[in-house]
Amino acid sequence: MSPLGPGGPVSPWSPWGPAAPVSPLGPAGPVAPVSPLGPWGPVAPVAPVSPLAPRAPVSPLAP
Repeated sequence: MSPLGPGGPVSPWSPWGPAAPVSPLGPAGPVAPVSPLGPWGPVAPVAPVSPLAPRAPVSPLAP
């Protein structure tokens, strides 16, 4: 039995076992390294953020 739990000997990161060592970001396993933004995997980089905000052009004369 591992001091970290049943998955201990496989993972240096946490008791989550074989999933953890795949990810350098944490115990999320194969999901984390997919995204450079965080452990949410393929979800994070999906939606590009507009620096202008998703609104129509604003008229300098009136709304």
